Amino acid sequence: MLVGLRALAGIAFVFACAMLVCAGLALGANDDDGLSVFGGLSLILLFFAISIRLAFAGRRAPLTRPLSFRILILAWLIAPALAMPPFLFLTDLNFHQAVFEAASAVTTTGATALLNLDQVSKPVLGWRAWLQWLGGLGTLMSIIVVLAPSGAGGTPLLRLGGDSRQIMQNRLRGVLAAYVGVTLACFALLLAAGLPVFDAFALTLSTVSTGGMMPRSGSLSDYGVPLAEWVIGVFMLLGATSIMWHRIVTTGRLGRSVTLVESGSLAIIALALAVAYSIAFAYAAGSGTVLAPITALREGFVTAVSLVTTTGFEARNAGATALPLSLTLLMILIGGGMFSTAGGLKLYRLVLMARHSATELENIIYPHAVHTDQIGRFSYSAEAMRAVWTALVLFLLVWGVTALVLAWSGLPPDASLVAALSAITNAGPVYQFGWAPSAFWPLYGEMTALSTYALSVAMVAGRLEVIGLVAGFSLLFFKR
Repeated sequence: MLVGLRALAGIAFVFACAMLVCAGLALGANDDDGLSVFGGLSLILLFFAISIRLAFAGRRAPLTRPLSFRILILAWLIAPALAMPPFLFLTDLNFHQAVFEAASAVTTTGATALLNLDQVSKPVLGWRAWLQWLGGLGTLMSIIVVLAPSGAGGTPLLRLGGDSRQIMQNRLRGVLAAYVGVTLACFALLLAAGLPVFDAFALTLSTVSTGGMMPRSGSLSDYGVPLAEWVIGVFMLLGATSIMWHRIVTTGRLGRSVTLVESGSLAIIALALAVAYSIAFAYAAGSGTVLAPITALREGFVTAVSLVTTTGFEARNAGATALPLSLTLLMILIGGGMFSTAGGLKLYRLVLMARHSATELENIIYPHAVHTDQIGRFSYSAEAMRAVWTALVLFLLVWGVTALVLAWSGLPPDASLVAALSAITNAGPVYQFGWAPSAFWPLYGEMTALSTYALSVAMVAGRLEVIGLVAGFSLLFFKR
């Protein structure tokens, strides 16, 4: 109980600080409504957080593994509820749409129920941007603090050993420093590229967190700043690779970093898909005078990286539709790196399944062969493989159930499958990319309450790696 209250107070304090920034935006824009809402809510949250801190000062409570999972679930359920009021009070969204918008931003899914961003105030757009950035940080903390130490869902074990408290604190400081550093670098480069300050701010928070929410209607090419598109593409790719492995590279330990199969594989997949999209764009244009080769390459790169990282930015309107829908769904299903803000099944798990399957096939031919159960510097066991396959089955189950609920609520079957997968992989914009059959698909803002609630739950499940949601309430999990 005590640990849960402290966690809730911590979330309230962080959200209150973000709301104060948005209140400052409202003050600068002479937005009295925005100032009242963000200022008032921030004071309420600060009062709650400080009260909890003072009430339980000096008291300690052990954080067990079952409790850590349940607090994790509570945090991801409470965060959208705390983030929702500004959308309800300052936009035309009704209650279920405001919940959907908040859940989408916090889970860095990028889907939006707002139909015209140009009519939305800057404080609200800034709030969405902050929620994505904080959600990305929360995702990293969830993995480092809860999922990785327990190996849930086949997550590579990060053993603590020794002074576990000190080791965990050092890891969290390192992750926070890397996350903030990447954010500042992206913001500085976007400003240098020529983007307006607010747009650079909002796009930075959305890019680093692989959130995908735009601060204005349209695509990235509408800004007319090609250099900014390159910057966003590069930082999306950084956001989808392991933030812990970033430290290996920046500290010069390249001898270890080259063994990290996941990061290299992710880059290769992104570049191969970028070439495919560039060729498709050039072919559709029909001539280099209509679409310059460098433009095709840039748009292909941004589109490909956006899909591989489950961000969902569009370099051009409906650009992703240049290649088949099935390929796009496969890319977001695979997702990004394990210790990253990207969604999806995660490439590490798929590499692990492929490696283990190849080993099993080889055992049929060479029964007495000796194999090394290791990928890079991470070794895996039969127990880890069971966890990976369990994560896959649960992922497919949540996808199927969500799609059935959407179909029952009135969505066409193909729209239900795409929307459900976009939600659980936290790649929400993919549903509205402009696919050929999508003329019959309702926009997120036109969906029923049941549909938006179902998608919101799927988004949270995706952020909890699905297995975390089940493990939090599974007694068998904690008997190992």
